Amino acid sequence: MLLTAMPSLAWAASLSVVDDGGETVTLSRPAHRVVTLAPHAAELVAAAGGLAHLVAVSQGSDYPPQVKTLPRVASYQGPNLEAVLAARPALIVAWGSGLSEEMQARLAALGLTTFLSEPRTLAQVLSNIERLGVLMGTRPEAEAYVARLEKRISHLEARDGMEGDAPLPVFFQLGESPMTTLAGGHLVNELIRRCGGEPLLSDAPTVVPQIRREALWLAGPRLILHPVAAGAPRERWKAAWRARGGPLASVALVGLDPDPVSRPGPRSVEAMAQICHAISVQRAAR
Repeated sequence: MLLTAMPSLAWAASLSVVDDGGETVTLSRPAHRVVTLAPHAAELVAAAGGLAHLVAVSQGSDYPPQVKTLPRVASYQGPNLEAVLAARPALIVAWGSGLSEEMQARLAALGLTTFLSEPRTLAQVLSNIERLGVLMGTRPEAEAYVARLEKRISHLEARDGMEGDAPLPVFFQLGESPMTTLAGGHLVNELIRRCGGEPLLSDAPTVVPQIRREALWLAGPRLILHPVAAGAPRERWKAAWRARGGPLASVALVGLDPDPVSRPGPRSVEAMAQICHAISVQRAAR
């Protein structure tokens, strides 16, 4: 009897991780029905080998393309509890800041297991993938995916990093009117630093500070990055900068694909590649 029970006990013990909210998440068996409540969460689950286990996602989830056909059970206002329950999830993956404590308590009261995902660094993105792989029983696939991302990150740093050179002053423009940036330890600032840049005006106490044009001019950017769709929107953004004239009109402008740079997930490495390329071009032009 004891020998028969041992494998199941060992299996259960292995399905336990700590989420980004600091809570221990434990399952008795691998989660083969997964619901995500944020677009980045769907990307993380897919990267961890769980695409086949996804049964419902949130509005805005569009990557990988296969998730576009899945039911939508949450919006930016929060989850639809009736729809979530109808999906019969063994695991819910939610954005920590996007899920109120009240909603977390309601999900728990309904017997639903939730993993809070809020990666703020590349290392935490990779850790999210690995931990979700544990909970879904897809750990080998998750670890293999993480190994590929680590190799890509190392390649980008080796190719684009210029050890000994002064960092290139880079301004990340989040909003246009008013002009804003991302401050503190936001992932995008880590990507800029990994690529040999120095994010400007990112030391404000607020997460999304408003930036005056005069302050930006005094900071002396060599490159301005902005998440904006390619094509006409990106060209309009560049034209608006040039039309203002003044000393900032000659600063290099590079648009970034919005989703990879705004969603902390596996495509953050794709965003890093775009940022590294933009910085390396400007450093070579010194």
